[in-house]
Amino acid sequence: MKSSARKVFSIVFLTAAVISFLAIQSEHYLSEDLSVYEKIEAGSSFNYLVIGDSIGRGAGAENKNLRWYSQLEVLLKDFSGTRARRNMLVQSGATAFEGIYKLQKAPKFRDIDLIFIVFGENDRKYMDSEQFTFFYEKLIRDAKERYPGSEIITIIESPLKQEQFADAIKRVSVHYGAKPLDMRIPFKQSGMLTEQLTTDTVHPNGKGYQLYAASILELIKNNIELDAEIASLPKPLTREQTLSFYEKKNLSGSKGFVIENGINISKRTGDYLEYEFKGSILGVKAIRSQDGGMLRVYIDGEYIRTISTWWPFTRERYLYIASGLDEGRHTVRFETVETTSSNITSEKQITQISSIIVTKDKKK
Repeated sequence: MKSSARKVFSIVFLTAAVISFLAIQSEHYLSEDLSVYEKIEAGSSFNYLVIGDSIGRGAGAENKNLRWYSQLEVLLKDFSGTRARRNMLVQSGATAFEGIYKLQKAPKFRDIDLIFIVFGENDRKYMDSEQFTFFYEKLIRDAKERYPGSEIITIIESPLKQEQFADAIKRVSVHYGAKPLDMRIPFKQSGMLTEQLTTDTVHPNGKGYQLYAASILELIKNNIELDAEIASLPKPLTREQTLSFYEKKNLSGSKGFVIENGINISKRTGDYLEYEFKGSILGVKAIRSQDGGMLRVYIDGEYIRTISTWWPFTRERYLYIASGLDEGRHTVRFETVETTSSNITSEKQITQISSIIVTKDKKK
């Protein structure tokens, strides 16, 4: 190649590189300066995070392309050419309590512009609406503190029948400027039976998740048209929003459990673990599995609930136990029982507990 030709080639290559660099920088600054609605309208890419339960995870869809977020990504691409980049903090069977702790423990994702919060259907099984309101608000506050520039869309799940829980989601959402979406409404307006839109009357199928995706897109379009402001961080609605969670491993008493790799394991009935703790909220970090056993939980000698550590897959879980306790010192006892989950198919039961989850004030 002659010298002049090499110079032309070098100039062209350098120019292309500069254009590419400027495009990347432009995308970066766009990411810094614009709200998620402005990015979508401009066709720019954005990052989103889902914090949720099995519906948040898209369970029930016939394949991964039919999950609500997969369908939403296609709709957004068709709408404005925008590319939605997904991040997930989801767990089937989870409550807002578990969502808070998963968020606290997770590495920080980069430049989150939009957060979907999908809880309620599981929570109503373990707590009342007042307790749920506290945890739901804390999850929104923690998410907004971690990702200050993010918009928040809260999903009222299609199977939720407890109106007090739906009202709690709306109330907390309005207070923070988050955008609630009641998916019970499009399901009802579709004219289709629950059996046509779900796999098990709870989890949507591909058609059901199509309604989720289409409804979210319409909400986004409306917010673009209204030039809506994103969620903010006002003073809290409920008490103790400065609390953070931590794990307490030290036992105050035990019988029968054996420690393996930092996990307390029992394979028989009548074994127990005891922990002393201080504060109003209690959870437990457990390993759930196909052989998971049942545990009776007592706080200060009073029976609270029976929890199952059965799950179809082996998972580390953060299970809600109680809240609204007085701020003093307490003792919790976990006792293995003969009763088994109806899902267990093997004769053996294995109960695995790592620690309890308690609170401390972040300001102290």
